[in-house]
Amino acid sequence: PACPLLREQRPRQRRSRQRGQRPSPHAWASCRLVRGVPVMYGLLSANEYVTHRYYQHNEVGKVDLYQTLRKMDKIPKLDGGGHIEHHAETYDDMSLKTDNPTWMASAPAQRMIGNKFRGTAFTWGVTRDMCLQCIPTVFPVYALMGWSIPETLAIWLPSMALHGLIWNALHPDMHGLPEVSASDGLPSTWLAGLRGSPYFEYIRLNHVGHHVASGKVNYNVCLPGFDHVVGTHMSVADWTPLVREREIKEVEGALVGNMM
Repeated sequence: PACPLLREQRPRQRRSRQRGQRPSPHAWASCRLVRGVPVMYGLLSANEYVTHRYYQHNEVGKVDLYQTLRKMDKIPKLDGGGHIEHHAETYDDMSLKTDNPTWMASAPAQRMIGNKFRGTAFTWGVTRDMCLQCIPTVFPVYALMGWSIPETLAIWLPSMALHGLIWNALHPDMHGLPEVSASDGLPSTWLAGLRGSPYFEYIRLNHVGHHVASGKVNYNVCLPGFDHVVGTHMSVADWTPLVREREIKEVEGALVGNMM
């Protein structure tokens, strides 16, 4: 018969081997990150799309329920934060109509007086609003994935900062506007070195197409993806024939005046 002492040791050895097979804390964290990063990208791409299309281009203003509630004064007026005016003063070559005195005297242009970025930058206020808009989707999804609030914050806040840095490095510059300083928002110079890179060229041309097509396609700016999912992506080959330099096009997708 086996020695009782040896019989006692065998289960302990098996338990020791089982414990050794468990992933290390670093491996477990890496696994969670591998799942968490693409989920975050998808959520932010969807949020960027919805915000750009339904708020900035006021697509929500075409919904009957929204119009009814506005007439009843039950919900606040949504006007896109000056984004429609930005489209109206942008030529297809991405230069602005700010050297045209007739345009500058118009009501839409007057609305942007004092805004040195002409509605193109993520100022600190815009960054705050974008963060608030993400909360209803980001935290429930990560809670379902088993992430705690601190863990979710640890991936979400850097992601939001990176999104804002990319936007500020791309958007004002492509319209010939000044760099965004830290006093105004996330500094555009931090990622200025990426201008001209394959990624920046892709998102730049993608956004040019958004303007050329009168704001009806390519709603994703920094995070391509959701346009492809819902079928609103337009390739460079498709939008290039539509280019008309130095001509302002009518921007659809918004209601104006007291209808908003």
